[in-house]
Amino acid sequence: MKRLQKVYLQLFLVLCVAVSLTSIFPTLSHQAAIPVQIAHLDDCAIDAIAPSTPQSEGAYVANSNTGKFHYAGCRYVNMMSPSHKVFYDNRDEAINAGFVPCKVCRP
Repeated sequence: MKRLQKVYLQLFLVLCVAVSLTSIFPTLSHQAAIPVQIAHLDDCAIDAIAPSTPQSEGAYVANSNTGKFHYAGCRYVNMMSPSHKVFYDNRDEAINAGFVPCKVCRP
């Protein structure tokens, strides 16, 4: 009985290896080779690879939807919708406008 289980296990492993090899090396007998174009760094827009920066010179960015304000470099600023961003130069302006500080960046 154990010998039969061992044979089944070996067949299963061979089948798994065969399936993984066919996904790595597909047969090209029925398919034409598809050319792959590699993008060069010069072709990419610099905005696509550079982190986004605030659209204003304000040191603080408030979210009009959540009522919280953040440092301009906070990770939640990148998640905000541009239409909800409100920029402030100092902390007191944001607090006087009714915004509360972010609990992550603690402005």
